[in-house]
Amino acid sequence: MRQTALLLFFLLLLAPPAHAGDNGSLWSNVDMEWNGHLKNYGRALFPEPGSAFQEVGLGTNFDGFTELRLINKTFFKESAYTEIHWEGVLAGGGTREDGERLKRLYPALYPNGLVAPPSDDRRLVDLTGVIHEDRGAMLYHRLDRAMLALTPEWGEVRLGRQAATWGHGFTFNPMDLFNPFAPTDLERDYKVGDDMALVQFPATVLERDVDVELIYVARRDPSTKDADFEQASTGGKLHFQASENTGVDLIAARHYEDTILGAGAVGYIGDAAWRFDTTATFLDDPSRGRWAYLSAVANMDYSWIWFEKNWYGYVELYYNGLSDADYGDHFSDTAIAERIARGELYALGSLYWSGHLNCEIHPLLNLYLTAIVNLNDPSGVWLPRAVYDMSDNLRLTLSGSFSWGAQGTEYGGYDIPGYPFDEKPADSVSAWLTWYF
Repeated sequence: MRQTALLLFFLLLLAPPAHAGDNGSLWSNVDMEWNGHLKNYGRALFPEPGSAFQEVGLGTNFDGFTELRLINKTFFKESAYTEIHWEGVLAGGGTREDGERLKRLYPALYPNGLVAPPSDDRRLVDLTGVIHEDRGAMLYHRLDRAMLALTPEWGEVRLGRQAATWGHGFTFNPMDLFNPFAPTDLERDYKVGDDMALVQFPATVLERDVDVELIYVARRDPSTKDADFEQASTGGKLHFQASENTGVDLIAARHYEDTILGAGAVGYIGDAAWRFDTTATFLDDPSRGRWAYLSAVANMDYSWIWFEKNWYGYVELYYNGLSDADYGDHFSDTAIAERIARGELYALGSLYWSGHLNCEIHPLLNLYLTAIVNLNDPSGVWLPRAVYDMSDNLRLTLSGSFSWGAQGTEYGGYDIPGYPFDEKPADSVSAWLTWYF
């Protein structure tokens, strides 16, 4: 109840009084914008034989999901603005029921089941309130953004729950340290927000104009619930133009207890754009003798007209220096397990290829196909998608996820040491209808 009251109070603070337009009002120099979306989502999940689903009754699972997101932006003259996103979510179905059974049977492997509300255990402020939760369904609401931005002449300062993205990867993005998307995420409208302070300003370094971004992400230790600097992230990014057609990013960060250095570039070859990022991570607590590892991503994208249709595509290569030849080892390898638990690492192999193709069949209908291939196995996943804009503010999306690979591969399924089933992704088909307002 305390969390619910705080969330509602925070929203009510933004609501202007009835006389907001009066010249003598406190709100006379305030501009406010409201928008958001209502999303209804359905999915059929087809578990594979030999997976954990077999332990609780293998069969097709049907899941449902409804999300309401309200977005408020309030501008105070030219000196400051706020941005707040409130979301309420109702979700449930067979996958949650199976996850609750697996949580009871194997709590070490599935501590949160398979479908659970987002956790604020690591975030500085708990802005998630669970209204109802049972074996088959959950209802929760949260503030995904709650940010104040100050805009002095020299730059911008943003404080509070927000999101930041570094790097130039499409499917994989090793330079994006803060809540990166999973490679298989097809919806990338919003990253999950973190509690951070971010400062941006232009500067001159070695007689070169640069854009500077400094960031501090505050976190708590999930075991003690105390704010802990060793759980935090702090760092900076410099962006500058190395030439007329080439931009360069340099980053340095202390992320949890590790030190990360990185460099990236963006440029053009004819009408095609290329990007390259690489990071070096120096581990504070080496695992099995490993003290550092490299990651890198390189991609190229291009758009063209073929058969009087607009086409777009990209290809990408990703190297993950933290990989292990035996996928099951990630359950015991601290360096890998921690990054998976924090939602930073989604790849267990060392080398991946990704390709993406988009065809505009009609201005209102687009077809997409993304492929991800683990080149070490090989194994992979196909991610087809169709998007139909039914009207200016109504969109229908159909998608699928289909994995392939032999037994013992990342996407085909591999053994979990000490358990009677494999880690094996399930195929799925999904549909969601989104109303924007």
